[in-house]
Amino acid sequence: MNPEVSSNKPSRQPAPAFPLPQPRHAARLPTGLAPEDWARIRQAAYALPQVLVPADLDDGSDESLDRLGCIQISKAAGGGRPSRWLLPAHIPVALAQLDATPLANTLRSQMQQRLHQLESLGLRREGLVFTRLCVHPITLAHQGWRIDLSHRVPVPEGPVWSFFRDGDTAALRHALGQAPEYSYKAELALHLNHLVARSEALVNEAQLASLLPRLQAECGVPMPFDDLKAALTRAQDRWEQQVEEQDTLASLGRELAFQGYPDSFDAARKLGRKVTLYLGPPNSGKTHAAFERLAQALDGAYLAPLRLLALEGRDRLVGRGVPCSLLTGEENVPAADARVVSSTIEMVNTRDVVDVAVIDEAQMIFDDSRGWAWTQAIVGVPARELIIIGSAYAAPAIERLLQLCGEKPERRSFERKQHVQLMPAPVPMTHLHAGDAVVAFSRRDVLMLRDQISQNGHAVSVIYGALPPEVRRREAERFAVGASDVLVATDAIGMGLNLPIRRVLFSTLTKFDGIGDRELSVSEVHQIAGRAGRYGLHDEGFVSVLKEAEADALKTLRALLPKEPRAPRDFKASVAPNWRHVQTISQRMGVNKLYAVLSIFMQQLRLDDAHFAVAELEQMLELAEMLDRNAGTLPLQERFRYAQAPVDARLPMLVEQFESWATHHARTGQAGQPHFLDEYDQHGRLDRMEQALRICTLWLWLDLRFPGVYGYVEEVIDLRGRLNDGIERQLKGKKALWQRRGR
Repeated sequence: MNPEVSSNKPSRQPAPAFPLPQPRHAARLPTGLAPEDWARIRQAAYALPQVLVPADLDDGSDESLDRLGCIQISKAAGGGRPSRWLLPAHIPVALAQLDATPLANTLRSQMQQRLHQLESLGLRREGLVFTRLCVHPITLAHQGWRIDLSHRVPVPEGPVWSFFRDGDTAALRHALGQAPEYSYKAELALHLNHLVARSEALVNEAQLASLLPRLQAECGVPMPFDDLKAALTRAQDRWEQQVEEQDTLASLGRELAFQGYPDSFDAARKLGRKVTLYLGPPNSGKTHAAFERLAQALDGAYLAPLRLLALEGRDRLVGRGVPCSLLTGEENVPAADARVVSSTIEMVNTRDVVDVAVIDEAQMIFDDSRGWAWTQAIVGVPARELIIIGSAYAAPAIERLLQLCGEKPERRSFERKQHVQLMPAPVPMTHLHAGDAVVAFSRRDVLMLRDQISQNGHAVSVIYGALPPEVRRREAERFAVGASDVLVATDAIGMGLNLPIRRVLFSTLTKFDGIGDRELSVSEVHQIAGRAGRYGLHDEGFVSVLKEAEADALKTLRALLPKEPRAPRDFKASVAPNWRHVQTISQRMGVNKLYAVLSIFMQQLRLDDAHFAVAELEQMLELAEMLDRNAGTLPLQERFRYAQAPVDARLPMLVEQFESWATHHARTGQAGQPHFLDEYDQHGRLDRMEQALRICTLWLWLDLRFPGVYGYVEEVIDLRGRLNDGIERQLKGKKALWQRRGR
């Protein structure tokens, strides 16, 4: 054999006696350690309490354990298993542990149990040292206040390892002995007494009581003495700041006069208003009587719940020869020599005195999202004579509100000229007659019913919330004059629309309320069913359900109809912020973020708990946060105007348009080009045209509040008119609508 070839072959090394991930650690092994003992430790490393992992140290690294002289037993592995290490001095302790508690399937759970017992005794491992939690009381000079101070002291590890071996708690307690005193007890007591004495000079005793929990919270966390002193000082500083803020908020609450909310409307309070409640069910003539009085007034205001009813109110008055202007969220249409303004209720004028004002559908004060507008109008409209139209069940709540104004209203009750009769059986869809109104509770269901009823040869009008008021009005007129013989509508028909309906037929007795499906309330059933049998057109009215409704629908209707509607229990009138509230909070609290101002209004101010509550303003808060972020350079008052815009947060497209315009306004002083003018026309899908109308409405609303910033009003109104025509054309057509996209 060639010796050179033979010498180049790799030599076979003997297997190491101690297999280690890092061979250099062999020098750290104690002399005399048997390979089989090291194998025992390696096999039980996952359960031995003496074994360390990187997470046991503050920086959590292998390098730190290596620098401390530990021996690596195993490397980290997949699945999150950490590397494992052992101090050389703990090898004999680990072997003694295995002698006392041999390796078995129960070893790990046994060691975990003993670890929990240690923790219950206040003992824990911190790096390489075991420490003991000690708690000592400190009594302060002020009224014997007691602070329990927590601190940790190192303990010898020998008794702890013994406990891991035998589990003898009593022996461990005995070995540890009494807890040592805190080294800085006197210095800490002096510091605490100084902080409390400083606070005594600032506040009253009731306020001072809230300082103790803050000091206790800091002393309950073991930390070095200097750190604890600094933490206590910071806690006292934060407490003083909070007390100061609470005093400011209390003063602010008084200044905003929530407990005397009606007194914040000076013009109305100075008048000594004559107030009359016109109470009665639908079709009882109460609205007609109110308009008769308004038509005779020197000047006045009609406040409607919907733009459609504001339009109808304007036309009623003009038909009586009374010049009347129109004011809604998106339009201001002044009339020459106008004596009356017909407006949506949110547009109420609380500054200028009028002779007569009429507030319609006052039971809407119970509405979660819009009730604040009725609170504001009832309390704040400056009319010498105020007429409030509503359902009788709302009267007590309205009267309580007026009594807070120092006013005692009179009641005038109206009775239906004919009663609505419950039919004995459901009505099949194939047995509908002229003058029938079918009620559903979603756009999709309205369009589906329209399509199905049309197939039976009926001309159908439809009314639902997403339709623009102009189209709803045209659809109602088609039904009123007989151009269509069946009406399919949502509960929008229950809101003041006067239509020649003979029978109201529910397609369902449940509706989705934004959270889930629920049964209709008694007041909803009465409001809708009350539209049957218009006086002077039909001698009587009937109500039932479609045969295609759910099986127990008629039973439910039969149970709800005889019941009287009731006001919500423990009702409190909702209050929304106006500019005076926002300005005052901003100035007094030194806050310029609209979101922060509204949050203070909603969450921190104490309102008059007996009578008022904060309105639901979640959508306004969402818009405020966006405006602060993207349009923060706009003055606070302009951001507040923007936050009141009719932006449905459930429609991302509308929110994006709004955000773009407001951001552009903040950066350039102009809203920018209304690109939607080129993106939509009257030939699109029904849902797309409805979407475009929402954009038009929002643009016009903003233009009315930011003159010179938006513009293009004629073009937007022209598009709105063409869209209205396009929607009406589709609704009058014969094509099915509900199965098309955007249903």
